[in-house]
Amino acid sequence: MDSTQGAMIDLYLCHGHVYVWNAPDACALREHHRIVGTFVGALPRLPRQNVRLGRPLQLMPEETTMLLNKGIARLLDGNIPPKSDEDALQALKEHRQQSFREQAEMCKSERKRKLHEMASVIAKGRAAKRRKLAQQTDGVRSCSSTKDADSTSLDQTDVEEEPSLSAEEMKELEAKLDKTTGYNEQAFLVQIMTEQVTQEPQEVIPWHYPATDREALRCQVFQDLWEKGYFLTSGGKFGGDFLVYPGDPFRYHSFYIAVCLQRSETMEALDIVRLGRLGSNVKKTVLLCSESETGEMTYTSLQWTGMN
Repeated sequence: MDSTQGAMIDLYLCHGHVYVWNAPDACALREHHRIVGTFVGALPRLPRQNVRLGRPLQLMPEETTMLLNKGIARLLDGNIPPKSDEDALQALKEHRQQSFREQAEMCKSERKRKLHEMASVIAKGRAAKRRKLAQQTDGVRSCSSTKDADSTSLDQTDVEEEPSLSAEEMKELEAKLDKTTGYNEQAFLVQIMTEQVTQEPQEVIPWHYPATDREALRCQVFQDLWEKGYFLTSGGKFGGDFLVYPGDPFRYHSFYIAVCLQRSETMEALDIVRLGRLGSNVKKTVLLCSESETGEMTYTSLQWTGMN
């Protein structure tokens, strides 16, 4: 289904991680809901590299929690394989057989094209064979007669036109190609389904996150910054909880490093200096995020100004 038309986006929970498999859903999450996620799958045409990745899209627990709270998505069990009836299996088998036949016809057409490209080479080869057989036949003659015949054949070769295959010869070669049946089905491409083909209903499963006060604070900070219009990604590479972007991360650098702290949590002076210097080195502002006594989110920024 197209998630841009109001349908809920399907999230699949598999071994503790949440994934999005449908490409339109992944695009809708980024374009309409400012959810970035992380691609963790290999690209079909470039499977032996990890610079550019593809589906599935893996979501952070905070992203999943926010989507479920807003009613944008639903959570399904990705560990249970979907059940398919006999009709669906037969339709899938016929689809693959049809794909095999189409690819076999494409191979035949490609071989015919190659045949026409190599027609002049085939004609030259056949002409060379005929000359060789003629020379072997003339080999029983005397040496003088052989020399005269060779000189005469060389003179004729100089004036002969470029050899070419006749229409009958070309039809004969094409007929041999049409009779070719040695195509191995295992050598052809097979379409791999990355989403359930049938519209079998699936039950929504519960989402047990957050489970601790620390996780609850992360979810509150994520949702509050998201509601303010920011894009958020994981901030583990910069020593924080989230990276906060003013726009799509493809177009903007992050402005803030969000660090979530409980209201009653204390910080050592060394930790404050460390975070301040970290933000200064990467040209970002560190945000200390916590919940006030009234339940609102409060943000304290750290900027390293050095010593006078």
